[in-house]
Amino acid sequence: MLKRIRQRISRLAADRGLLPAGGNTVTMAAEIPVGQDAPLWRMQIQVVTEPQADGERTRLRAHIQANFASALRPALAATPDNERPALPQDGRSGAVTLAQRAGGLAQRTAQRALRLPGVRALAEPLMQLDLNTWVEIQSSSASLADGSHELLPQADKLASLGIVPKRAADQPVAETWAGEAADGFAQVSVLQIDKRHLPENLKRLLGKQPFSMAAAIINTAQQK
Repeated sequence: MLKRIRQRISRLAADRGLLPAGGNTVTMAAEIPVGQDAPLWRMQIQVVTEPQADGERTRLRAHIQANFASALRPALAATPDNERPALPQDGRSGAVTLAQRAGGLAQRTAQRALRLPGVRALAEPLMQLDLNTWVEIQSSSASLADGSHELLPQADKLASLGIVPKRAADQPVAETWAGEAADGFAQVSVLQIDKRHLPENLKRLLGKQPFSMAAAIINTAQQK
């Protein structure tokens, strides 16, 4: 599955000239600006593939931000809802980009929606938060002594937080930890899957090729 994702991202990057010849790292980013502060929404993805022993290791990292407090709230406060917000322009051509148009549309839509008392009551708590999600997935077709446990992303940092995931046995491991963090809330989830956990048809497709995968997902909500 991860291999298919990597191949699709690589094809998209190659079509757009983002993938260097012979390169094994793909980085992509997208955002929706709103006002002059931080973007309302931003996504960054990196896929790295490298040889590992008798196989190959793939790492996918993604960071998704939703800046409701630091971007959308000041943008709504700065522009009267009956005025069209000024959109920043591309310095090279003077043309308004698609992302900037989307940001302007999001700003105007939010202004209109917040006129409704019910919507405003539901939105007010959200407008105090910046949300972040970090995802890291590592997979390997190499023969690993500790299987998926050896691929756990950021294992040292998790240990420093007192998070020590179990080792996968006959069943895949899925664990979640949650608690208060500085000015907000944090949640950490870990998933470990080895070849023995896969359905029989997938194991037949892999043949003798080993397979291990581990993933970590961190969600934070920071109040501002």
